[in-house]
Amino acid sequence: MAATDPEILLASLEELKCQLPTDEETQSRLSQALHHALMAIERPLDTVRRISFAPLQLTMTKVAMDLNLFELLVSDGRPKSLGELMELTGAQSLLLRRILRYLSGFDLVHEPKVDCFKASPATQALALPGFGAGINHHFEIQLPAWQTLPSFLAANEYRSPSDSSPTAFQQAHGTELTAFAWAMDKPHIFKEFSLWMTAQRHGQPTWMDVFPLDQLKCGRNNHTNTQYPEADVDGEEHEAPLFIDIGGGMGHQCFALVDRLGPELGTRRRIILKNIPAVLSHAISHPRIDRLVHDFWDPQPIWGASFYYMRNVLHDYPDDKCVQLLRLQSKAMAPDGSSSLLIDEIVFPETGAGPREVEMDLAMMACLAARERTKDKWDKLFRAARLSLFEVFTYASDLSQSIMVVKRLNPTG
Repeated sequence: MAATDPEILLASLEELKCQLPTDEETQSRLSQALHHALMAIERPLDTVRRISFAPLQLTMTKVAMDLNLFELLVSDGRPKSLGELMELTGAQSLLLRRILRYLSGFDLVHEPKVDCFKASPATQALALPGFGAGINHHFEIQLPAWQTLPSFLAANEYRSPSDSSPTAFQQAHGTELTAFAWAMDKPHIFKEFSLWMTAQRHGQPTWMDVFPLDQLKCGRNNHTNTQYPEADVDGEEHEAPLFIDIGGGMGHQCFALVDRLGPELGTRRRIILKNIPAVLSHAISHPRIDRLVHDFWDPQPIWGASFYYMRNVLHDYPDDKCVQLLRLQSKAMAPDGSSSLLIDEIVFPETGAGPREVEMDLAMMACLAARERTKDKWDKLFRAARLSLFEVFTYASDLSQSIMVVKRLNPTG
């Protein structure tokens, strides 16, 4: 390379900050390229320092949130002096300066002059309730499990956990409950988890961006609904439902689908959200969405729907539990093949997985003894449940998030 090349590169990076790409695909490619470039120029000592001090960034962000620093800095958009922030937070001047100096070092806030601080783009993000909930969730729930993971894996003779009990999460939190049961017993923790799950998906690509929606618009079958009395509120016989979201959280996917289909949904096709009472009580209310209390470990009571949908459910469970869940859905699918099961999950690449994919995989292992899966692993799982993988549409490349279309094997048999 010519001697001037680094200077040209630095100038290009400065220009890039003023002209950032807005489309998700370009952002992802650029982020990966910059990450690999950074790793290539990193010195060995810097590698050790980066890894060793990584937990401190989560810790100090949590401290800043407890002091409400991010919200204070974005509240009126103007820079604030150390003295102002000291009065607003009640923190000691020396400690507050050290915290803010750390945050500034990682661009979590900006420091335009001595003892003066203003919001950065990261500050704006961290001031949002949903993203703040994400920091709390990872610090209070995930971090203890990750810290326990080395001793847990050693005691398990370095075998990948394959059951929901015990897990590193249970060891870290001193409980025999599964992570979900433990969180459900603590309303404030469950609320923050729900906020985080919603926030991290807001504005992101969805399966509806890539799935051929014409299949949903004209999804019809000849089955009438004899297994769904809860929906027959008007006393009429309805066609089998169009779309059933199984364990669908607050109902955001159902709401987005109703909005996307609009008038083409028609008046008689049902969109159904199913979950346990504790979740369903907080779900979105919409006249076109029927809410049905149901535990997905019980048999699927609604037969012959056009589309059954599960988003990020199966990655929470080991293979045997997934097969159990899938078989419950398979038995309810129309015998003529007109029903499809839509599985919305990460489809792990065989090689070259990115940071977000591998992080999610190990988080699932630590907390739930679960895993992310490659296309081949998904296919084997479906076949064990007498299902067949028909199509795969990837809609978020940085996480390999995909919608898998699954059909019954030998549906007429």
